[in-house]
Amino acid sequence: MSSLVPLLEIITTGVADLKSAEKKNNTLVPDLSAPFHPASEAFRADPVAAESAAKIVAAATQLVATLSPPVEGLYALAAAGAFKAAALRVCHESNVTEILREAGPEGLHAKEIAQKNGLEEKKIARFLRLLASNHIYEEVRPDVFRNNRLSSLLDSGKSSADVIANPKTKHDNTKGPGVFLSHHLDEVSHSAAYTWENVSNPKIGHSYEANQCPLSTYLGREVSFWEHMAEPGQEFRRKRFDLAMKGVQAMQPTTAVLDSLDWDKLPKGSTIVDVGGGIGSYMVPLVENFPDLKYVVQDLPESIENAEAFWGEKDPKAIADQTVSLEAHSFFEPQPERDVGVFFMKSIIHDWSDANCKKILTHLRKAAGKDTKLVLAESIIPYACRMPEEAEADSKDCVPGSILKQAPAPLLPNSLTAPMVLLADIVMLIGLSGQERTFDHMQELLLGAGWKVDEVRRPGAARVMYSFYIASPI
Repeated sequence: MSSLVPLLEIITTGVADLKSAEKKNNTLVPDLSAPFHPASEAFRADPVAAESAAKIVAAATQLVATLSPPVEGLYALAAAGAFKAAALRVCHESNVTEILREAGPEGLHAKEIAQKNGLEEKKIARFLRLLASNHIYEEVRPDVFRNNRLSSLLDSGKSSADVIANPKTKHDNTKGPGVFLSHHLDEVSHSAAYTWENVSNPKIGHSYEANQCPLSTYLGREVSFWEHMAEPGQEFRRKRFDLAMKGVQAMQPTTAVLDSLDWDKLPKGSTIVDVGGGIGSYMVPLVENFPDLKYVVQDLPESIENAEAFWGEKDPKAIADQTVSLEAHSFFEPQPERDVGVFFMKSIIHDWSDANCKKILTHLRKAAGKDTKLVLAESIIPYACRMPEEAEADSKDCVPGSILKQAPAPLLPNSLTAPMVLLADIVMLIGLSGQERTFDHMQELLLGAGWKVDEVRRPGAARVMYSFYIASPI
């Protein structure tokens, strides 16, 4: 019973904190039976409530692992994940959520669902029952199902008749995670099934080349994700991936960039280069708040064409007066010669192997002046073991901000920060031979390319998975 009592105390204390926050902030903890609405997440704006909720989830998960029969626990927590993903994909791609939204709170019988989406009714019921038993959808009467908080996240917002008739445009002009999940449950899940075959292959198992990842093994040929997306016949998947990435960006507020550096301390006219910046959306808050700086958005020609359209609509004056310049450039090539105040990169390093990252970072180092700063927006992988947090924080060698906050014992020390980042790390391995990195790994990588980490900053905004590394040339 040694761990059960403190785990129960964490849950009890957390629930009390949530109730206090409800009263103080006039917010409500979400109702699992109600369809999702953004307002239901308002309670997390209170840092105490957000941390309490995270601790409750961590403690409850640890209780499940502790008290489940070992074989059942191992199976339910890990081995059965593929079956849940399969059931979720069937329901998502066959538009069950849209059908149930139209049915309302009374729900709909599997037979009627099948009449609309064309699948076999008993199979639909079985998939829905597995998901409902894991709190995705609800079974309100035998074989009658309705949406709940989690299943409603799959909703495109369009009519079921529309998405059934036009599956390739289902995700066009939509918001929410539905398009990302469609991508994840397709090529990512397929590739994940071949991970063992990939890593145990004596020829490529130790490789970090992008065309020798589990995705390549699934496809049966040495081709990278980007090469595969450019192939004939993959137009729908490429479009879906692009929409998914836009959705992910929309869930990560661009205003977080304002906290990444003391931008107001840069000399007037300093040049900021957004390396691999896509359309340059992360420069928008900087342009709006620091118009006396100069901004260069760099990416490949196709992305720069999209950037021209984006800035032409968003802020044509910034282009006209050259506050913002758009530049076609590969970060695997040497940087143009110019005085650069800051090189900024968001979610670039995690796409690539250490060897490729060193090439990118070395090009930036060679173009840097003595006062140039490098800002990287990347996730930090937390260790699953407990670290000597206080001793390290007091060390003169400790980089400010590099010590991740740990959950109190007996919780896993990384349980408040790890779940999504660790999953993202394996997704990067499977699809790109990329990786999220621990602070120690990133520091070593930067040092090898001539950069020293000065500080790590963590955005205060909710739902931001990344931190900001600030580095200077050695």
